[in-house]
Amino acid sequence: MRRFLLHLCTIIGFVILSPAATAASDTLPNIKQANSLRHFVREIWTTREGLPHNSVNAMAQDQNGYLWLGTWQGPTRFNGREFEIFDDVRVTGLPDIGIYTVALNPCNGSLYVGGARGGISRYDDGHWLELQPAPPFINQLSVDKQCNLWVASSEQGLLFYENDQRVATFTTQHGLPSNAVYQSLVDNDGHLWVATNKGLAVKRADNTRFERIDSVPGHLIRELKLTPDGKLIIGTQQGLYIQTDDGQFERYLTELEASISTIHYTPDGDLWLGTFRQGVWRYTGNRFESLTVATGLPNNHVLDIQHDHEGSIWVSTHGGLVQFRDALFKTYTTEHGLSGNYVRSVYQWNGAIYVGSSNGVTRIDINGVETVGANTPLAEQSVLSFAEYQGNLVIGTYTGGAFVWDGEQIVKQYNQSNGLSGDEVRQIAVHPTFGLFLGGPGGITHIAADETNYLTATDGLKNNYTTALAFDDDDTLWAASVSGLVAIKVKSTRSGFSYDIRDIDLSGLNDAELIFQIQHYNDYLWFASDRGLIAHHLPSKSWRIFNRDQGLPFDNFLSVEFDGEANLWLGSNRGAIFIAHDAITEALKRPEQPLSFQRYTEVDGMSNSQVNSGGPALFQSSAGNVWFATASGVSVIDPNALTSMAATPPPTVIAAVTADGNALEYGQEVAADTQRIAFDYAGLGYLMSDHIQYQVRLVGFDEHWVDKGKFTTAEYTALPANDYLFQVRASYPGGEWSEPANFAFSRSEHFWQQPSTWLFILIALALTAFLLVRARIRFLNRSRRQLEKMVSEKTAELETIARQDPLTGLGNRRAFDERLRLEMKRSSRSGADLSLAIIDVDFFKQINDEFLHTVGDQVLVELSKLLRRVLRDIDYAARWGGEEFAILLPDTDLEQAIDAAERMRVAVENHDFSALLGDTGLTISIGVANNQYYPDHSSLLVAADQALYQAKEHGRNRTEHK
Repeated sequence: MRRFLLHLCTIIGFVILSPAATAASDTLPNIKQANSLRHFVREIWTTREGLPHNSVNAMAQDQNGYLWLGTWQGPTRFNGREFEIFDDVRVTGLPDIGIYTVALNPCNGSLYVGGARGGISRYDDGHWLELQPAPPFINQLSVDKQCNLWVASSEQGLLFYENDQRVATFTTQHGLPSNAVYQSLVDNDGHLWVATNKGLAVKRADNTRFERIDSVPGHLIRELKLTPDGKLIIGTQQGLYIQTDDGQFERYLTELEASISTIHYTPDGDLWLGTFRQGVWRYTGNRFESLTVATGLPNNHVLDIQHDHEGSIWVSTHGGLVQFRDALFKTYTTEHGLSGNYVRSVYQWNGAIYVGSSNGVTRIDINGVETVGANTPLAEQSVLSFAEYQGNLVIGTYTGGAFVWDGEQIVKQYNQSNGLSGDEVRQIAVHPTFGLFLGGPGGITHIAADETNYLTATDGLKNNYTTALAFDDDDTLWAASVSGLVAIKVKSTRSGFSYDIRDIDLSGLNDAELIFQIQHYNDYLWFASDRGLIAHHLPSKSWRIFNRDQGLPFDNFLSVEFDGEANLWLGSNRGAIFIAHDAITEALKRPEQPLSFQRYTEVDGMSNSQVNSGGPALFQSSAGNVWFATASGVSVIDPNALTSMAATPPPTVIAAVTADGNALEYGQEVAADTQRIAFDYAGLGYLMSDHIQYQVRLVGFDEHWVDKGKFTTAEYTALPANDYLFQVRASYPGGEWSEPANFAFSRSEHFWQQPSTWLFILIALALTAFLLVRARIRFLNRSRRQLEKMVSEKTAELETIARQDPLTGLGNRRAFDERLRLEMKRSSRSGADLSLAIIDVDFFKQINDEFLHTVGDQVLVELSKLLRRVLRDIDYAARWGGEEFAILLPDTDLEQAIDAAERMRVAVENHDFSALLGDTGLTISIGVANNQYYPDHSSLLVAADQALYQAKEHGRNRTEHK
């Protein structure tokens, strides 16, 4: 987090501290899997919402984030709001518009579609390429790890395409049980599995013929899938079969008696199943859940299941398309088994979460939710606090004192009758040497072995009503009350204990007095108070406060905690406040820096936006999750959910444009007397829709992007005559900005600005004003030429930007594709060699993870400079995407290209990156191909990409060629 500039070294230590949390106990509940299938947020699209056909046969998400749908009305691309239908067979090259299967090629990001009449076409960067058709009917397209295409046909077996050319066909002559093939799959060992209408067959990696698998029924099989551990799972008309350790197959999840249509595993290991007549099912490791038409599914025949880049689950049916998305927060209430909804404290003990409510204690673990001590006095208590002491759980209550629970029973109770200063125990602090400290309205009771001592206002406390207790690493007990804060130095003596109580003056911190929770994290103590968030740097003894003056939404905070990613969370009566690790670090280092935050409430899945105070009311579990005690149950969030949801920016659209209330079309010219032009836009993200942020820019008016926060409208008044381009982009909090959506328009001149008007006036005024008219005309013509020059320069600038990678200054993929086509034409005319090298930075994800994305970007910039120095003037380098670069080598044969690639590789290996990466070196892998072997640009790209894949497979930091 942030530090003071005076203590920069300490700050740096705080920043680089690994945010990883302690490994979660096996008994803790999995936050994602804890959600019931019916509790997911569901959204349904049908033809009413623009879906071209309610039967969505297949789905795939491309690398740009578009969701592609195979429908009977053509391949369809979905951006979250609108459906774009490619139903012109003259464009796609398909024999008809009926699409039954789609497949993404992960090697180059292109997309294959196949239809009922056997047509196959590949979509890549706005262009369609027709492939040699297959026999009707195509059941499935799939792409293996070597980027080869497999086509399952209904009548003529399994077809194999390499570099988009059909090279082989497998039929019953090769051992298949039938030529009616429904699906194929190449497993991790290179074995080719084929599902037919007469059972399952496999061609081993070391064999040329297929063998029949007799342990699977010899009937129709529609679905093959690899489990997360690499076993083959099969969907049949009789249910599921799974591969055993001996390579045979047995029934799997026998309780599901259904005809399986599709199988899908999510990244977290959940098994989703589509059936022909029984809807969609989810298996979470120990239980089945299902949805049918009766419980909200549009149709019981499920055709495909996919998960998108944001983690949503998409289910296609004969009745429409369904999106299942998770909320940020998971909630437990009395409906889930809590003993009470008004929760004051939450704690982890013995691998389980304990929730203290106004109606007792509840335990939450992997086995479920259960009441603790249902037949003991605990069931009647209002619970305020928790702590672990001598292997037991200490439970502080409102009227019963403190109970000591050993997991089975109450082994001790501290109350007013046996030495406690009062029966209300709001806070508990534990020290391994000094013992137990219990705080409440009557002060602090210190219990150690057989000795009990009391600390009150007469001993130096600011007020008897104790609200927070915590020890720091120096064994100092910090005690907060309704009237302020003290630091207590506890010492053990021969005669007992002594207490040196030091008053802490908070008057310079917005006159803070009432502190609700104290959190010790790294070198800081954090205090949630009624006047803001207070940070105390222990080594320097310095103090800071964060409240409205630093950008927070209000001053009163009831709890504070850090999650497993070192982000800071605050509890308040108006929701949970999230402050990213980098944001709090920057604010501590630079006092003038405004503190950025996000506020989460019920719309994000919290049970209630009122987060209570308690001991503690905010708690990080060993899994790194943060639990919130609220006025209506306990809510929990996995901090990784924030990162994953923000990772993919929401696509942005301009929904409507009006000029003085009238609709404006793209490229339209508005009248000169137009006073107000308004733009309505939206970011098409569904995971955190209430937190999407926007920036807008009117090219020709604004010099820079303008922050709009969460506003979805931008207005401009009295614009001067000009040509304009309106742009809007969106992002999730802490995420990247989306590509901008654009809208072009122009505003005409007033009649008195037009040369023809001045000419008419001059004629009317007669010849006496001739010289003045000529001067005016010359002025206007000069102005017009300047304006045209400005527009031309701006257009050229925009064209340059559109073809340039903003980070490295190299060409982007669009520019590279144009240059490649140009060089291919030149080479074809002249007969000269043209070579292509594709470069990938080795282990670049580890660099980003270890040194953050900022350093990763600097590494890419340094690498691009190095490539410029190594390459010839006639060579052309571009950033292919991410950490990949593409190099065109004109007039260079394959051997020369390999030599050039090796020079680049050695230059990078020997280059000093220590200023950015320290002792970590940097290497690259290179794939090279030549047009003498691959004469068109698509095959040349695929060959170079395959060579790069071989270089990475063979150990990286090497050059391979095709």
